[in-house]
Amino acid sequence: MPPLIAQQEFSPSATARVVPLIVAIGQAGYAFAPAAFDLLRTNGGADVGGTETLFLCAAAIQMAAIGCMLAGRG
Repeated sequence: MPPLIAQQEFSPSATARVVPLIVAIGQAGYAFAPAAFDLLRTNGGADVGGTETLFLCAAAIQMAAIGCMLAGRG
């Protein structure tokens, strides 16, 4: 799906640069998100009530994504 969106939003010459960048950012997120969420869950090693923090941060990230999508509709 991201390559199709990039083809619509960018010129053909820019699309050749944008698509690999989208893939690289996605792969970095897939690689580091589990470690980041585990740090949130364990509160940096304290392991005290971190599950609530994890879900609140995940909800905040989802709300930020929704906000970015709605702001981009302009």
